[in-house]
Amino acid sequence: MDKNAIKYEQLRQRLREEFMYYTGDGSERGTSLPMERRYVGKYGLTGYWADGTWWQGHYVALLATEYARLKREGKPTEATLKELRCAIEVYNRLDLNAEKFWKSDSIPQLNGFYLRDDIQRSDTTRMHLDAISSDYASNYNRPNATGNTPSQDQAWGSYIGFALAQKLVDDPKLHQEIAEISCRMVKGMQHVDSAGRTHWEIVNPVNGMMLQRESDIQWLQYAHAEIGTLLSAQNLHFGKSDRGRWRSMWHFVQNNMLMAKDGNFRWYGILAMTAILNDGGNGDCYAWLVKTCDKIVKKRPDLQQTLIFPHLPLINLVLYGKEGKDLVPRTLYDAYLDSAPADGAITKIIDGKSVRTPAPWNSGSLFCPWHNKDIGDANMIDFLLLYNLVELIYGE
Repeated sequence: MDKNAIKYEQLRQRLREEFMYYTGDGSERGTSLPMERRYVGKYGLTGYWADGTWWQGHYVALLATEYARLKREGKPTEATLKELRCAIEVYNRLDLNAEKFWKSDSIPQLNGFYLRDDIQRSDTTRMHLDAISSDYASNYNRPNATGNTPSQDQAWGSYIGFALAQKLVDDPKLHQEIAEISCRMVKGMQHVDSAGRTHWEIVNPVNGMMLQRESDIQWLQYAHAEIGTLLSAQNLHFGKSDRGRWRSMWHFVQNNMLMAKDGNFRWYGILAMTAILNDGGNGDCYAWLVKTCDKIVKKRPDLQQTLIFPHLPLINLVLYGKEGKDLVPRTLYDAYLDSAPADGAITKIIDGKSVRTPAPWNSGSLFCPWHNKDIGDANMIDFLLLYNLVELIYGE
């Protein structure tokens, strides 16, 4: 077993035992939902959950690619499949309990309105923590809270996991579950107002509060509808999203995404949806992704990345095939994997000073390299997913 395979096993066990509460029952509150990172703060060892469903999508992607790699290697897949089913069930759990968070007495229903996490401050014991920082805890019992609600970036991360699970895991029941969740997630961004007008916006069904405005979502409405249709096998175009104007807008956004220097998570969303749709605008989506990621590297040298978002072009290859593609040399990916911290630490205290892990592992995750001020230990889902993708594309 090579060193990165050993590192994988160590970090994989660490994720399940130290970065989440796993019982094998995804319907149980707080389970199968990885924390983003942990750090020593004012109240001791603190677990941090933010944008929980965004992270959940990447966790699902990790499990789907692990399943495929293990199957190809002729190794048991049952434990990974069970963990994956629990991770998908989390989406139903967060949906069913969302209205309760706003003190609604209505009968719970699956409707595409969901929480980002359901981690409570009282979960410290079972999480082996001294303190908890989560969207649930920060927004609980606040009538005007908007920080534990759906948003289009939560969908971006989730789409990645859903697409890979449907492609790689031979489980029709799981495929159907993902189709239903995807359909609800996209429909949750589609709102008909009191005058019957259609809007791509997110509204709290309990109190009518606007959570994400049309001006923020509509420029990507074509891509959201196309991905929803792809994952659910239902036509999820809404309003005028299937008109040529909005497809043209999607391509305009793709080709002009670097106009703003600090695109950050918006760049990530555009690239992630491009990889899933296999729509790079020039016939070779993989080549477009590689070229665009390289442009970001040059535009943002402060992020200290040599292959920014290195997993996204590989996801496109896994979903749509690599035949006839001019692939990035594996050595570049191996360099990323080789340099990953085996203990998952972003920062360490050495001789009383905080020392940051060298680039490219100097941020909270390869998924969000602009989070380069975070401290503590990362969940390392990025390493685990990247390892599986590299093996699936470049392995024997």
